[in-house]
Amino acid sequence: INPRTNVTDITTLNGLGTGLYKWASIAYAPSVDMLFAAPASADVVLMINPRTNATDATTLGGLGTGANKWLGIVYVPSADMLYAAPFTAGTVLMINPRTN
Repeated sequence: INPRTNVTDITTLNGLGTGLYKWASIAYAPSVDMLFAAPASADVVLMINPRTNATDATTLGGLGTGANKWLGIVYVPSADMLYAAPFTAGTVLMINPRTN
């Protein structure tokens, strides 16, 4: 949603396949000017470049199958890290945005 115009766009960031509950929540990492979405049912972190509208659903992969693995993600400026809370996963997902 463009907050200035209240216009929505569901066509620009596409090609992410079908399926239920792939990603749950999103966080902005200002150190790399990127958005990161926590993998719920997906086996990969979704990365979005908001300046170019490019998506990457391959780089941070190999996170296993299953539903609702991580729900919620937050960026911690003092550590320059992202943390995703486990729901059915047995660990906290930690992402260094500078090294992916």
